[in-house]
Amino acid sequence: MRLQINDYLINYSAEILAQRDYGMTWTQIAKFFRKKSLEYNVTVPYMNTIFPSHLPNRQHGFLENLRAFSPEQQLTLLKELCDKSKRTNITPLKKMLMHYIRISYKP
Repeated sequence: MRLQINDYLINYSAEILAQRDYGMTWTQIAKFFRKKSLEYNVTVPYMNTIFPSHLPNRQHGFLENLRAFSPEQQLTLLKELCDKSKRTNITPLKKMLMHYIRISYKP
């Protein structure tokens, strides 16, 4: 059975990591996903550091970029972002990710 990630976890991650006041800036989001797209050989829709005017907000762009990756890669990327984030209180998200990783990889 292939790993699938709950939409709630993905959406909550975007709300926390790309929130307007304390989350990542659009430039940080674009640079992170550009680097990871090269590393994983995945095409993401938004790599330009200039915010696309047709997007309603940066959470939307974050979600679309994240969804370009496989579920396993998504978990890895979200864990990495949580580990290096200093701008917001991400403890609830980090706990949720760790719980999800534990239950997803049970033998």
